[in-house]
Amino acid sequence: MDLDITCPRCGRIDFVQSVPALHADGVSTSYGISQYSGLGVATTGLVPVIGTATVERTLTTALARSLAREPSQLPSGRLTVVGLLLLLPALILLAPAIAAIVTTDPQVRTVGTWIGALFMVVVVAIPGLIVMGAVIRRDLRNARIRRGRPNAHAVWQAGFYCHRCGVAYWPYSPAPGIPARQPFAPPQFRWFVWTAGGYNNA
Repeated sequence: MDLDITCPRCGRIDFVQSVPALHADGVSTSYGISQYSGLGVATTGLVPVIGTATVERTLTTALARSLAREPSQLPSGRLTVVGLLLLLPALILLAPAIAAIVTTDPQVRTVGTWIGALFMVVVVAIPGLIVMGAVIRRDLRNARIRRGRPNAHAVWQAGFYCHRCGVAYWPYSPAPGIPARQPFAPPQFRWFVWTAGGYNNA
């Protein structure tokens, strides 16, 4: 099968590049050394600290970003730690609240005491619950991106980009609903790829 990869707009092939190759050319990693300074705590008190660290930077061109296969995943590790730390006071208040509920003293064991104890626990837990809700939303979004990655990759890797015209296109339709031999601006191309992956609104 002879594949025609000429640009559908200008009909030429000299400035045509596959989208995966263009993306690989547009992403680079650099390493360097960074200096830092601060204060450290020692047995004698505060001491100045000066040091160096190896830094890794990933640079992506605007064109490579506009033809990305998927949105970047949002990390949730630190946010989970913050949420658990915010829930810790509520867990500490839970023990006295349960003790007030299960006590046998009829003067302490009233409905108002129960409600007051549980209300206090819920009020203290609200910030932690909000943060943990954000963690759950991030994890669900990341899982949806991982599930759709194979379908999106099949569409993305079949694409080509014409540097002369500034359009992306598919020489053939790699999946149902993907138009062949039609020029698209990079954001439109990305929309088709992300829609194929099922995470266009992520």
